[in-house]
Amino acid sequence: MLGNLDGVHLGHQAVLRRGVEEARKRETRLVAATFDPHPRAILWPGQEPKLLTTLDLRREELERQGADEMRAIRFDEALSRKSPEEFVKDVLVAEIGAEAVVVGENFRFGHRAAGDFEDLRRLMREAGGEAYAVPLSGVDEAEITSTRIRNLLAGGYVEEAAKLLGRPYVLRGEVVVGDRRGRQIGFPTANVLPEPAAAVPARGVYAGFVWFDGEEHAACTNVGVAPTFARAESRVEAHLLNFEGDLYGKTVDVGFLRRIRAEKRFSGIEELREQISLDVEEARKIMDHTI
Repeated sequence: MLGNLDGVHLGHQAVLRRGVEEARKRETRLVAATFDPHPRAILWPGQEPKLLTTLDLRREELERQGADEMRAIRFDEALSRKSPEEFVKDVLVAEIGAEAVVVGENFRFGHRAAGDFEDLRRLMREAGGEAYAVPLSGVDEAEITSTRIRNLLAGGYVEEAAKLLGRPYVLRGEVVVGDRRGRQIGFPTANVLPEPAAAVPARGVYAGFVWFDGEEHAACTNVGVAPTFARAESRVEAHLLNFEGDLYGKTVDVGFLRRIRAEKRFSGIEELREQISLDVEEARKIMDHTI
């Protein structure tokens, strides 16, 4: 299968299922081929979208869904200038060794996106292979796209994003030392530093989880700048509901299930502490009915 595959959303999963089916028929391996970096980073530098899945998360999800391997095709200026014919010959056939290629119905390729699915099918047949297109509609019959999911996350609509992803949205990052203010007011947090390229949900407080060492822990997570303390940069800070311990230096996955409230400035620490207590209880109620 072939595509950007960012998010491995329900549309990608439909393509993946068809890929698994074709691989089994041919008694061969299914390679999920994606592009790195995102093509827009080369074609329109500075205008590339934030990623729903960085490469490690994308690989894990694709393999969990049935791919035998993820192959990251290096997208650079030279690749962007290949004609559809050159792309099929040099990349799909020579580099990947594809016998059959499965794509979404809207897939385009080659210089200036000159090739469409009919071109792909023709060129693959000329090379002795085959190509298949899979419709990308579903859920509410609207098209499922990574752009649509990014827009939902930007608005804080993590539940709606999860419906299109087929799972909760997750950020992966290292736990680093923060301001330690959470510990001082009775709600210690793991200050998680996601990769700069990753999409971060809108500022606010979320019920969700933190996954590490093979275990999932319910959490109340704040995304924002802590306006009560006039902090400059936005952070992801997760308070684990039923865990005590040192997570510094660990790489964790932070999952977002439901937004509890938007970011808010408080008059002082006491008002903030009272609100956090309410947030944590709300997160606990939500997670008690989820996990």
